[in-house]
Amino acid sequence: MDIIKTKRLILRPLKLSDVESFYNYAKKPNIGPKAGWQPHTSIEESLKILQLMIKENEVWAITLKDCDQLIGTIGLHERNIHYALENKRELGYVLDDTYWNQGLMTEAAQGIIFYGFKTLKLDKIMCGHYIDNAQSKRVIEKLGFKYVFEGEHTNASKEKVKIKMYEITKDNYLKRSMKNDNIR
Repeated sequence: MDIIKTKRLILRPLKLSDVESFYNYAKKPNIGPKAGWQPHTSIEESLKILQLMIKENEVWAITLKDCDQLIGTIGLHERNIHYALENKRELGYVLDDTYWNQGLMTEAAQGIIFYGFKTLKLDKIMCGHYIDNAQSKRVIEKLGFKYVFEGEHTNASKEKVKIKMYEITKDNYLKRSMKNDNIR
């Protein structure tokens, strides 16, 4: 897994020493439910999840350039065999609420999308949000994703929730990046 640098961030591989920072935001009641998972109830739970993410090798730690402390995660997930066959991945992300509304998630996602298309040679990247997650919707729209469909997802509480899914293709990304200096 490569290290990705943006203007204010370093996206690096996760490490076990991130567990305390991970738990500190994952236990907050307004973080996980927006992404489909319950707040963590113990540092041991966070450690198990962190170990799984490290093993899967699809998720980067989000850190500020001047501090190597985990403030969120961002990943490109190969969800199923269809994703592999279609050469696409799904963008997923979470950020400690201390850092919301600063443009950090948009910046991190721009770095990951660039990496996905340029390094991984993906053809398409998908991204979705729960209907009531306006913050995630805003990030997705800023990134240039186009709406594809609305569906249902079963969250960690076994409840059916509505989601909206979006996509960006390599061709659309390249056209957009030629018009926008903020995208490499």
